[in-house]
Amino acid sequence: MPVQHIHTYLVHPGKGSEAPPRIGGAAVPLEGKLFNLLNDIYSKSERECDIDISFNQSPDGQQENPCRSLIVTYLGGPTLVRGRHLAERLEKVTTHRSGLGLLFLIAGNEGREHKIVISRFPADSAVLAEAGREGLTVEFLERVFMKSATAYKAALYQHASLASGFWTGRAVDKQINSRVVQLSNYWISEFLDSDFRTTSAAGTRRLAVALRDAAKKSADVAVKSEIAAAVTLANALRGQRVSIRDFGKQFGLSDAAMQAIGHEVRVPELVDERFQFNLDEFQNHVAYRSVELDSGGMLTAQSADFDKVFQRQVLDESEQKVRYSTEGKVISEKLRKTP
Repeated sequence: MPVQHIHTYLVHPGKGSEAPPRIGGAAVPLEGKLFNLLNDIYSKSERECDIDISFNQSPDGQQENPCRSLIVTYLGGPTLVRGRHLAERLEKVTTHRSGLGLLFLIAGNEGREHKIVISRFPADSAVLAEAGREGLTVEFLERVFMKSATAYKAALYQHASLASGFWTGRAVDKQINSRVVQLSNYWISEFLDSDFRTTSAAGTRRLAVALRDAAKKSADVAVKSEIAAAVTLANALRGQRVSIRDFGKQFGLSDAAMQAIGHEVRVPELVDERFQFNLDEFQNHVAYRSVELDSGGMLTAQSADFDKVFQRQVLDESEQKVRYSTEGKVISEKLRKTP
């Protein structure tokens, strides 16, 4: 059985409090309805936790991180007492806006690797009186948990070495889907003492897909044209460190265009995440640019060469009438069912 230990804690909002309430905790039996739900979260975590994060190093550059140390200590011998130290850390950064929550530590082994999923679920303060002073009953946990079983934050860490591993992980915030909150700063930055980690390929792919989908979905022709023109010029960014917002500023995209692009980025904070621009990865997702005219014509060329292949002349700006022209030797003609 991969899951070997599950500990849970009722965490109160304690940020700014001089005397936060004592944190009640319990070990969750490895059977029953609650276990099945948590085991499902553990099993799906590698697929659902899709935001790369990494622990921050200490200010002096040393590989030290207080949250990582607590996680590694816990995994070295999972106990209710060791897990409570993580719950106390979460309590210190939890505001009243975030409210009462249940923290779950789900630890197991995948082959030679240690694995832990740290999850937080919102709790209903109306049933708080049913919690014991020193612990939590399974009945209480099920009643609180079942109300929010699909709205949770989670972080996944997995590595073979407790000494040298566990510096990087992945996170998800399922509450985004229900529009309760955005990926909470207190969860990633304050509790986990981490930051987003975007590889060159992942960051470039996120940018390219956002541009492509924004241009496709927008009903504003001007926005479509802005984005298409920016894509044509993107090869100038080869090797540079940029963010999606930097991309917009570099090519003078309007607020409307940036709003359309930002709408396609699932986590708003990632608009400012910087990465090294990978032109090959970019062209894998926006290799071609097409323009469709109300006359029924469609022009297509490689994105980087579109403005060289087709010359554009504005005939009537108010009517958005344009003329495209090109010349070349016919090398192929095809009849197709679809464009």
